[in-house]
Amino acid sequence: MKKSLLFFFISLFCLQGFSQTTYLGTLANTDPIFNRPDPGTPPTTLSSGGDNVHYDVIALTITTPGMISFTSTSTVDNFGILYSPAGFDPLTPLNNALVANDDNGNNNFGFIYDFPTAGTYYLVVTSFKNGATGTYSVTLSPVVVVPVNIVSFTAEKAGASSNVVKWSNANEINVDKYQVQVSTDGKVFHDVLNAVITARNSSSVANYSYTIGAPLAGINFYRLKIMEKGGKTSLSPVAAVNNKGNLVASIKVFPNPAADYLFIETKSGQSGKANISVINEAGAIIYTKSYVLNNQPILTVDVRSLSTGKYFVKTIINKEEKIVAFIKK
Repeated sequence: MKKSLLFFFISLFCLQGFSQTTYLGTLANTDPIFNRPDPGTPPTTLSSGGDNVHYDVIALTITTPGMISFTSTSTVDNFGILYSPAGFDPLTPLNNALVANDDNGNNNFGFIYDFPTAGTYYLVVTSFKNGATGTYSVTLSPVVVVPVNIVSFTAEKAGASSNVVKWSNANEINVDKYQVQVSTDGKVFHDVLNAVITARNSSSVANYSYTIGAPLAGINFYRLKIMEKGGKTSLSPVAAVNNKGNLVASIKVFPNPAADYLFIETKSGQSGKANISVINEAGAIIYTKSYVLNNQPILTVDVRSLSTGKYFVKTIINKEEKIVAFIKK
């Protein structure tokens, strides 16, 4: 059977017990060609410079919903597209596409996707440019949503053309390094180039900061990918900066994940009006409440009625807008 007709199956039987799976392959001149999508989540246009690229298809059987990290290496500048269980058709490559990713800071694609349901998904591995061939590897790793040792994680403007993320970690044990990640939609994150910080593994609270130059237009969502020496990977909470204007879009919320109540830390000594909104992943406002501030350092939001999942809380205090993600458990 020709290689172009083969599907390669990787079964992830249980994310809790699944450690890591790597697929090795080769893009060859004998592989089929198609017009790949442009990067996007989901992609909405087809590439003008990648209209004749070779591709392979990997069928991924996901038995347990959850987050999985995709990282790749290659002898060519490769490209990855993840398709839903509805399938992949090279004649209509935008249909059912969930994520199309160009590079993860090293000319190879890489992203984290939160699989909502079990099923067979399809990963298309291709090249960025027409005619490129060579070997590649794709590694799949499960991701823990929120590590317990992150005390705080915030993001804010550092200047006209830079943002800074700051975090504190208590009782670091066996942590190798931190990778700062960025997203424009709060869903699919990519590594910030060269934003890798070596952990100190301090027995006391360790404070870190990293400045990101040339931030993306609009809202930039940031988080940390925390890599332990034993190979385990976890994620910090998400903070965001609004680069549409001079608005700092970072707030401190706790606990995160939250079961019953979410607490929002405000600046001390504030007075005036505050509006709080909770937004679901589809962008719909599902909760709003107004407050009159009188030097309250903490605002409380009742989240008991929310379903389990990821949400964003937005505050507007004296015309200053801030936003951050949280998990309802």
